[in-house]
Amino acid sequence: MDIHGTQSRWTPLLKNPDWYLVILPELEELRKQWRGKSDAEQELLKIELYDFFAGHLLIGDIALDNNPPNTDTIIIHHTSNPPGMTKDLLSGMELIRLYAPEFAAPKYAADEKMKGRPIYSGHFRNSRQVFWPYHWFVRHNGTVERLLNDDEIGWQAGDWDANCRSVAICFDGDFENTRPSDIELSAAANIIKEYYPQTVRESILGHHEINPKTTCPSRVFLSDQTRRGWKDDLLELLK
Repeated sequence: MDIHGTQSRWTPLLKNPDWYLVILPELEELRKQWRGKSDAEQELLKIELYDFFAGHLLIGDIALDNNPPNTDTIIIHHTSNPPGMTKDLLSGMELIRLYAPEFAAPKYAADEKMKGRPIYSGHFRNSRQVFWPYHWFVRHNGTVERLLNDDEIGWQAGDWDANCRSVAICFDGDFENTRPSDIELSAAANIIKEYYPQTVRESILGHHEINPKTTCPSRVFLSDQTRRGWKDDLLELLK
């Protein structure tokens, strides 16, 4: 299999969304053929191969997905702190509460390499890292603030798959045993209606419904036989 002839044949394939399904097996065959060559020759061939893809990335003719992951879930939180928390304070709090423990004692074997390394969130504002876990902040007076962009994954659900497909809306205050005001609930409902109208009601969940280890966003979020939970009030505003 000649590398130059193969690359010429690959070029039109790059326009197909699933180009890699054809190219990767052929790439593996090329690598097998190179095993009899010297290390220097293999290195040159490898560079030529990567340069082919680098060139097409620059040209912009490789079919790539430019859309963020599909967001199909809204997860509701509260800070469990007095209202008025600044975004800087939230960032500092989550650095210690979320990120530092994960880097100190990774939960998964695949993340063990993180242990002891400098902490990294991947989220930057004004060239500085921030450690916000939420996408939206709902203030006591009903104003809302955008924190993370929708294509930024927040460490907020306690479940990585849920993190990757969800948007987090956080109420600024302690609602452990109480209900947000009508103004606050209306503000949260307006975020959902304006930015995530495709989200079905069944996919609007409290943090506790994803992670039973927490009571967030409230012990009275869900309805039971004795009372109506404020989740139903929020959903009612979405009709």
